[in-house]
Order: sequence, then C-alpha cells, then structure tokens
Amino acid sequence: MSFLAPKTYTPPPPPPPPPAENKEDAAKAAALSEEAMMKERRRRKGASSTIVAGALGESKPTTGTPTLLG
Repeated sequence: MSFLAPKTYTPPPPPPPPPAENKEDAAKAAALSEEAMMKERRRRKGASSTIVAGALGESKPTTGTPTLLG
C-alpha cells in the first residue's frame, strides 16, 4: 500500500564549487576571445559601405552618388 504513504521530497544536491581561476586560463580565454572577434570581422562583407563603418573606425564608402545620410 505504498500509494497511501506521503511522497517524500529530496532536495537537489548543492552545485559544485567553481573552479579556481588561473592566470594562464584567463590569458588563454582572452586570446581566444580576441581571435573570435577578428574572425567575425573578417567574415563581414560590405562592412565599409554601411553606416556602422564609421563607428568601427573604417574608411568612408567611396561611392559616386551621395545619399540622404551624407
């Protein structure tokens, strides 16, 4: 007659402690992050012809016709 017994609740186990940070790991993570950002910038197509190009420090587009935005 186990269906008459109250159900017991067991709490989940506590989370494991965070790993200790290492200076080498932090440097490696920063290098990987920088590399990923550079790869994404290389994949952009036509980034110099967008309005955002000025904010990124890239050159202005060299089109012959002016646009409404200048």
